[in-house]
Amino acid sequence: MIDKELIKNISTKPGVYFWKDKDDNIIYVGKAKNLKARMKQYFDPNMKNSYKTQKMLEETSSFETFVFETETEALIFERSCIAKYKPKCNVVLPTQATFPYICVEKNKNNLQISLKNKYKKNPNAIYYGPLVKGKEYKELIKYLIHLLKSKDGLIINKMSEEEVNNAFLKAKKILKFDTDFKNQLQNKIHFWVENMEYLLAKQYKQIYELIYNKQNQQNLVLKTSKDLDVFGFYVTKDKIFISILHYRAANLINKSDFWFNLNSLLEDFISHFIEEYYAKNFIPEHIILPSEYQNLFINEELKKHLVFKNNKIYQNMLDIAYENAKNDLENKIAKLEKDNQLEQTIEKLSKILEHDANKFVIFDNSFMANTNEIVGAAFLYENGKLLKNHSRSFILKKEKGNEADLYYMYQNAYKFLKNNSDLVNIIFVDGGIYQIKSIERALFELEINKPVFGLIKNNKHSFATLINDQNQQIEINDFDVFNFLTKIQFQVDKYAKNWFNKRHFKSIVNNSLENIEGIGKKTINKLLEHFLTYENIYLASQDELEKIVSKKIAKKIKQLT
Repeated sequence: MIDKELIKNISTKPGVYFWKDKDDNIIYVGKAKNLKARMKQYFDPNMKNSYKTQKMLEETSSFETFVFETETEALIFERSCIAKYKPKCNVVLPTQATFPYICVEKNKNNLQISLKNKYKKNPNAIYYGPLVKGKEYKELIKYLIHLLKSKDGLIINKMSEEEVNNAFLKAKKILKFDTDFKNQLQNKIHFWVENMEYLLAKQYKQIYELIYNKQNQQNLVLKTSKDLDVFGFYVTKDKIFISILHYRAANLINKSDFWFNLNSLLEDFISHFIEEYYAKNFIPEHIILPSEYQNLFINEELKKHLVFKNNKIYQNMLDIAYENAKNDLENKIAKLEKDNQLEQTIEKLSKILEHDANKFVIFDNSFMANTNEIVGAAFLYENGKLLKNHSRSFILKKEKGNEADLYYMYQNAYKFLKNNSDLVNIIFVDGGIYQIKSIERALFELEINKPVFGLIKNNKHSFATLINDQNQQIEINDFDVFNFLTKIQFQVDKYAKNWFNKRHFKSIVNNSLENIEGIGKKTINKLLEHFLTYENIYLASQDELEKIVSKKIAKKIKQLT
């Protein structure tokens, strides 16, 4: 822990500070309007709102400061440093905290209307969301395509630049989903009911309920069509619970919940969280915050969206957000404690390996003799959690010979590490020293230096031994660490095998169908258009098959099973 006396000579100007550990690694990056005052707060007993803050200070052996003339310069430098160094004590949004958006994107000759899982800033795109997960948005997307891209009842897939621009402007109005749009939908529902076209009426009703169902659940009447995000914070001694209510055109369309251990001073944490959140999500016209956070040190782009008005409507919204943040606390704390336990397991694993295990990848392959399907899986973990969006699977090139399996491991590692090496600190491989050497070959060719460890199975095909790149066994006396390594090996092994089996099954069925007299590629494509997958063809009844092919062909297909 550093001596607080060292802070006496720090500048009172705006700036950025690094807390560093004994190995000179940056563990936290902070910004301040007044460097000296902010850094002194960490040593004020009344300001230490979390044992995590104290733990960070105990881990801090030195610091570094950067002084700037303006607050804006400090903000920009802080963001670039967090992106560059990825300090472990700064706010990191959970990877699962993503929601779908409706996206209307224009290019020179077309307008794309789709559902996207991530918001991405783009001047040529309009987003509506974040939407509730698990809902069916297909009918709404189809309706938007009809409104924006149809002419005389036909969908235009190639548009002039003028048509694209006009449709894009129209989309901006439509995606407000205002009263006119609402009335239009209601009229369509009534029209199709009166004409006894109940299927069409149902489709429009589904669209209506998808957009406006939340409105029936809110007692708050908003007189604004502006997009709003309303923040609620509930803070305990060492934890913070955050709820964001997303209002779009006066409708509450979704809610996002987060919970964290407090790693830093409360105001620092909240300003970091807001910046991190809106770096990845749509920025609404107004971001409504409780008035006690008016002095947050936050970037200018976001600051112009912040609202602290203390009128009755906004105060009611803030109260609702606060109640949501406080709601279901026992369950949220249980999840946080589980995360804390996982964090401790990763810390213990790091000590055992003598390397930082916060970010790692594990490789595994799956194949079978005398088949052409070889697949590789690379599972990426951060803070002990699987990052599905960053994990990869590869179709590998077939190789002959006794060492083919080692070549497959090399291919797998090379393909992943070529573009993703900066995402990992260490590498695990499902296998022994020869598999480790295969990974090291890829590292050598890519001029990357990362430690590699092998997870060796026993005769029951479950994890038994951990080895290093010298083929030395690493002793594991901790039950949680052993179970964690067992789990990650099982996860990647299961995925690789399942994917191989799916591809192999598809290959068998495809080849079998082509070998049936009377079936060519045209018939196979016809079957796939109807049944979508080879597996569905394989599982279909003869009656179902006869709807697409002749009775004779259907009978031959069923004989395959």
